[in-house]
Amino acid sequence: LMSVKIVVDSASEFSYEEAKALGLYFCPLSVSFGDTEYRDSIDIDNKTFYEMLEASKDLPKTSQVGPFAFQEAFEEIVENGHTALAITLSSKLSGTYSSARLAAQSFPGKVFLVDSLSATIGEKILILYALELTKTIDDPEEIVKRLEEKRKKIGICYLLDTLEYLHKGGRLSAAQALAGSILSLKPLCTLTNGEVEVIAKARGAKKGMEKLAEVIKTADDYDPDMPAMLLYSGNDPKGLNKFKELYPDIFGKNIDSIPVAVMGSTIGTHVGPGTIGLAFFKK
Repeated sequence: LMSVKIVVDSASEFSYEEAKALGLYFCPLSVSFGDTEYRDSIDIDNKTFYEMLEASKDLPKTSQVGPFAFQEAFEEIVENGHTALAITLSSKLSGTYSSARLAAQSFPGKVFLVDSLSATIGEKILILYALELTKTIDDPEEIVKRLEEKRKKIGICYLLDTLEYLHKGGRLSAAQALAGSILSLKPLCTLTNGEVEVIAKARGAKKGMEKLAEVIKTADDYDPDMPAMLLYSGNDPKGLNKFKELYPDIFGKNIDSIPVAVMGSTIGTHVGPGTIGLAFFKK
């Protein structure tokens, strides 16, 4: 029986194992320290990645999924008589979507694409929703239509603990980074139309968490029937645990009922450890 099989990239915070268990096809982005390239979640796990990130004086380089990895996944799906649906991180943050589009050209009518216009857990909750859809719908065009409607409804917000990695990556001047660290500024970011936007800056972690909670509290159009997810980066969830302690209830439910993902190397490289975040759908 023909069905729709979903192809994901590793920026969605699915590990290779987790993806496999859910029947997802996994295409990793890569991270390079010096001359050594590691495929996310295949050659390097999150724990090792953060140990190396914190020890490295230069920022590692992240690379998009190449067309060949998508080509292999599409081939396997199509040869088994199914159609493929690739859901990627925002085309405005990475060339991964372009790679998928390039690979899809070899399979006319058999491969469909959705640019999540998000990343990390925003992308992950869209994929979880897509998985639900494939259980009852076998028309790929209908699934794409629904995902493109729902991606506009993703609310994602994350609080950075440090500006050091944005500075190392050339996304902040030394002066901005220094001013930020002296004032211990914690930026609160979101994704708007697929691009990163700073929505607030707070002084100190506690104030930052207050701002994050404020954003959540003002999301009065939260959709309780859709997936939501929490996130932290690094090897220590202490920031997230602190947030949970301060705000045990969000969206009128116990915060412990919301699943937690760990940020992998794709976005973790640029924000560093200590980031916490939340993604949900609006009605």
